[in-house]
Amino acid sequence: MPKVDYTPDADERLELLRMECQGYEKALLDAIIHPGQVNKTFADVHAPTSTMEAFKDLTMSLIRPDAFKYGILARKKLSGILIYGLPGTGKTLLVKALAKSAQFTVIGVSSAEIQQMYVGESEKCIKAAFSLAHKLKPCIIFIDEADALLKARKSDSHSYHISQVSQFLHEWDGISSNDERPVVIAATSRPFDLDDAVLRRLPQRLLVDVPEATDREAILKIHLHDEVLDPDVDISALANITPSYTGSDLENLCVSAALACVREEIDSADNARANTSYSETQGLKETTDVYPPQRVLQMKHFNIAKGQISMSIDTEMHHKIKAFHAKYGNKAKNRYLGSCKSS
Repeated sequence: MPKVDYTPDADERLELLRMECQGYEKALLDAIIHPGQVNKTFADVHAPTSTMEAFKDLTMSLIRPDAFKYGILARKKLSGILIYGLPGTGKTLLVKALAKSAQFTVIGVSSAEIQQMYVGESEKCIKAAFSLAHKLKPCIIFIDEADALLKARKSDSHSYHISQVSQFLHEWDGISSNDERPVVIAATSRPFDLDDAVLRRLPQRLLVDVPEATDREAILKIHLHDEVLDPDVDISALANITPSYTGSDLENLCVSAALACVREEIDSADNARANTSYSETQGLKETTDVYPPQRVLQMKHFNIAKGQISMSIDTEMHHKIKAFHAKYGNKAKNRYLGSCKSS
């Protein structure tokens, strides 16, 4: 991924914006995240090289600015990317990692920030989001749960929703300078609900799917890299007994296993104290002395966790997403996105 020197005055830029912005722009300032505030990187994600290539396409102008000064690339760039998949597969994390790597500021836009009480205010919020992106370039406008904000306009749609989508499309197309056009990334678990005009402006469409066994093994290794594991822990076997687990499910599994180990340590210490006479312990030990200096996770702890944490995917929804991918998604071989840590 491209590496750009991070400007140390990012905080000052945001502070200046707080003083200069008015009205609807000011209301969106809390949705701004600059790269220095992001603690997720691609080291926190398990994804194949082809995934990185897809994201790299969006920031290529930072690597080769000279290639974007002539021909079609001087007039037109990729207008955005759609990432879709079941909840918990790491869509938001991938965007944060991209922002950190490419040193892009992120404006997080959701229906909660945009949809206002009075007619016409939502459109002004949308306009403010794009004007802020212009001031914060290079910038990503990230639309989480995009189906709530940009769902298909139909004959029975409310007029305010039709106006809202139309305004977003107008602002998306209306940035005068190609070099200053913000990168729009939309994430959703319901891509089939998006408006057709929105899909046309998101030519890169990548599935963030449920990880396969080898991907689950890699994800588990990332989560457990700073834990001490007993020799009886077989991560490959653990990956094989967790089919259909998302990255979020696997994270919860590891947390639950660690808690099971801590509970066992507490119970063991309580039993040791209960079986030791008062004269043997009086004034000799603090409570923490009876605990081991480092927990050691054993396979039995993961078996306990497996009984507590089950897969969270909606099978019917998964089939619908796969059907959408077969019809509209990127068809490049190995364009699978394997997720890891939850956002």
